[in-house]
Amino acid sequence: MNQTVASRPRPPSAALAFVELPRASLEMSSLLLSAPFLADTPRGDGHDVIVSPGFAFTRISTFLLRNYLTALGYRVHDWGLGRNLGARTVGAAGEHLAARIDEIGDGGRRKVSLVGHSLGGVLSRHYAHFNPKRVRQVICIGSPFVGDPRTVNPVVLKIHDALSTEPARSPPETAPPRLRVPFTALYSRSDGIVSPSDCTDVVRDRAENIEVSSSHCGLIAHPAVFYAVADRLAQSPGRWAPFRATGWRRAMYGATPPRAEADDLAA
Repeated sequence: MNQTVASRPRPPSAALAFVELPRASLEMSSLLLSAPFLADTPRGDGHDVIVSPGFAFTRISTFLLRNYLTALGYRVHDWGLGRNLGARTVGAAGEHLAARIDEIGDGGRRKVSLVGHSLGGVLSRHYAHFNPKRVRQVICIGSPFVGDPRTVNPVVLKIHDALSTEPARSPPETAPPRLRVPFTALYSRSDGIVSPSDCTDVVRDRAENIEVSSSHCGLIAHPAVFYAVADRLAQSPGRWAPFRATGWRRAMYGATPPRAEADDLAA
């Protein structure tokens, strides 16, 4: 049953935003010590995976994740559109990104998995909503797909609106549309750029939220994210099951993913 939202959504604290870059540097460095954590990651089946960068970032930001997934046996592609400036880059209707995905998937003959950090995940999810038959699954990493600008750091929001041809809109009145493909949202409660309520979906069949402890920028180079992405990609089509960390790995993930607050606004 839907409930009334009790409090106004807010962006992360200024303190979290202030330490974003130092935290991201430490999280990236932790990859050097993550060999035991990633040692028995499931191997890939060779299907196509497209990894999209976050807002204002390029393919360089996804280099480590793409190399990791390639080593596991996937055919990994960067999104091929340069710096992610939202609609200015992908087109007003996302047509440039759609063309790239369709090219890699041979016009839908091969289903592709879409992995996106921040805005890259939002754009990937948007494509999957309109083209579910061409997508195997979507994995968003710290992606504010709910679309509530009140949950985003105000400085970052102003930069986005200045650089993109499509400024952030008013808070949504309904929940984001349910995808018809498996969907995973990775998020952090200590994200310094966007609040978890904008990065989480309603937990239901083939839709899940996975919590890790990370900065926003560090999510794209975090060992817990790497492991979860690899685990999700390794699932056979039609045999989806929720993510479950076992043994000592459970300490790397949150226990109870929240529902997206936008669901409480749905009619």
